[in-house]
Amino acid sequence: MTAETLSSRYEAGLKRYEEGAPLDEVLAEFETMHLEAPNDARILVSLSWLHLMLEHKDQAIAFSKKAKGTAQGRYNLALAQLTFKEKGVRQTLEEAVRLGGHDGLHDAMDNLEDAIKRKGGSYPAAERMLEWLKEMH
Repeated sequence: MTAETLSSRYEAGLKRYEEGAPLDEVLAEFETMHLEAPNDARILVSLSWLHLMLEHKDQAIAFSKKAKGTAQGRYNLALAQLTFKEKGVRQTLEEAVRLGGHDGLHDAMDNLEDAIKRKGGSYPAAERMLEWLKEMH
């Protein structure tokens, strides 16, 4: 598989997510991509996010940790830690902010707002984290 093909498939999967396709279907697409490109950071971040949205604790945390070199991977891990009442949220969040800078902070805030909407307007961990990020902003 070429990198171009993977990129187009990634973009198509992202578009399906943004259009509101069922999360389990989008997850299956990203899992297939992961088998073909197990170290692709974009795919790892997406898998961590999808597992988080589906409340799959172990997978959400594992994929977030694999994407540790990315700001969004760190933000996803912080949200997973907060969601599943794990320790280390503040340290992880500080790492995410350092890695992502101003733009990463805005992206994380947008993602948290999306997560709250997808959870029917109530996602206490995301709401709490969003408030923290707004205070940091």
